[in-house]
Amino acid sequence: MAATQHLCDICDKLHVAKPSTVWCPECEQAFCDDCNVYHGVSKLSKHHVTVSMLNHLSMSSSSSQISNMCMEHNEQYQMLCQAHDELVCLNCIEKHDGCKGIVPLNNVIENVKKSSLFRETLQSLKDINANIKTIQSELKKQQGSIKQQEDTMLSQITDTRNKINHHFDKLEEKIRNEIFEITRKSNDCVKQTLQMLESRNTDSNNANQQLQNMERYATNLQTYLGLRKIQKEAAITGSYLHSIIGDHSLDKITFPFKLDDKICTISDDIQIFGSVKEQKTPCELSLVTHKSKQAQLVATKIKPITDLKIRLVKTTTTGVSDIKGVVVLPSGNIALSDMDPKCWDVVIFSIDWKKLCKISINPANAFDVTYIDDKTVAVTSCEHTRKGINIIDIDTEVITKYISTNYQCYGITHYNGSLFVCAPQKGIFKLNPSNGSSTCIVQADLPSWSYIEIFDNKMYYTNDFYKTVVCCDMDGKSIWTFKNVDILKYPHGISLDKSGNVYVACSSSNSVMVLSSDGKNNKQILSQDDGLQFPCALHFDRHRNRLFVANGKQTVFEYEVVD
Repeated sequence: MAATQHLCDICDKLHVAKPSTVWCPECEQAFCDDCNVYHGVSKLSKHHVTVSMLNHLSMSSSSSQISNMCMEHNEQYQMLCQAHDELVCLNCIEKHDGCKGIVPLNNVIENVKKSSLFRETLQSLKDINANIKTIQSELKKQQGSIKQQEDTMLSQITDTRNKINHHFDKLEEKIRNEIFEITRKSNDCVKQTLQMLESRNTDSNNANQQLQNMERYATNLQTYLGLRKIQKEAAITGSYLHSIIGDHSLDKITFPFKLDDKICTISDDIQIFGSVKEQKTPCELSLVTHKSKQAQLVATKIKPITDLKIRLVKTTTTGVSDIKGVVVLPSGNIALSDMDPKCWDVVIFSIDWKKLCKISINPANAFDVTYIDDKTVAVTSCEHTRKGINIIDIDTEVITKYISTNYQCYGITHYNGSLFVCAPQKGIFKLNPSNGSSTCIVQADLPSWSYIEIFDNKMYYTNDFYKTVVCCDMDGKSIWTFKNVDILKYPHGISLDKSGNVYVACSSSNSVMVLSSDGKNNKQILSQDDGLQFPCALHFDRHRNRLFVANGKQTVFEYEVVD
């Protein structure tokens, strides 16, 4: 832009280098003091408000570069088309021929700095900064917790290893002592026998020497008497030698040794020391949210539901026998709940309707379904013997938690870390998915088959007994109630688009109604002629601007909302 040159744009075109002192946002030009005088008295610009160059340059680059010129025609914006929420110059008006609500831009921007939108946006930015600090603090706590858990796990490994080592040391010491004791006893026996044999051998050698001496020097009588004595001693020694064999003293000694099978196979049987995995618990952190009432720029209007049009994108035969719930996950995958008593399943489809998995929650049944995150869904059960909510990990196809309740659970939605459930004859309960605690936030005599949705800090729920749709705040205080027995014939599934329009599946009349965000206007957008047969469940995917409507059996219709 010219202002970055810090020169007067008019003088610069006259090849005069003169510093600028003011900036006109409407002309998008910088002026020196002299040129500003003429700018202030010109018929076309005398009402323009200028700012000093110092203030202009102090603005952020993003703000200072906002242009009020039409990029296509290089002319100033003059009007606002409310139907398309677009700024238009005089040349652009031809493209908006027939659009309702084209108003002068001056009417729109008048007092904009004092508007509720300006205040709401300022407050939202403050809330964002506060929320960022809160999240940063929470993440730093998580870092500390991760380190603490790491130290605890490593300490457990060390302690366990020390216990194992100590235990094996004791076992080793015991078996070594047993070996030493049994071999010592055997050695003692052998040693004792050897000593006895050595003594007998000495006696035998002495007797042999005596016989030789007697043969040489003794008389016959002396020889006879000595021989008798030596013969008796030899007989005793011979008997002793035979006794050694008889009492197994000469048996071969072996020590069969066998290690315990569990010790031998320990390296094969134990392949891991332990296991660790990441497990996430839904965060209970509440962010600051300024409760805005959708403040709008002056004269800006939401597109009326009378102009709302939808286009059929796809019709899918799902194979799900009794569809009571449908929800689109952040990834675009779709979850359906099947109330067929033969099934009681949750079925997950890809964005192009390829079946990914089917998860049984029997003995609970499957009424309505919502998502907690991209990998986790929650399913209600109204079965008398299994009342409550099942939390399912759709990646592992495992029920990770069952929350038991003392009331039947029908419609369900997830909002800001909590589950909200419709309970017959009791009302609406808010549940903590982590610990299962619940609080009644709306006391109402709800019938079975009531559904709930939350959007922009407001709750919306259906009541097929009174033929109503109720909108209330998060404390349960009623904001508006729509009732029309001729239109709402058994209202069940409910969802909202980005504009706050309310879509309701009417089972008995085979139709889908849309109510305006204030509950004052209504329009039928689908009927039996569009193939609807007892529709109970619907969901509006606000990310892709798609409406999903499920017949009671098999079929799901996908519609695109046309601008």
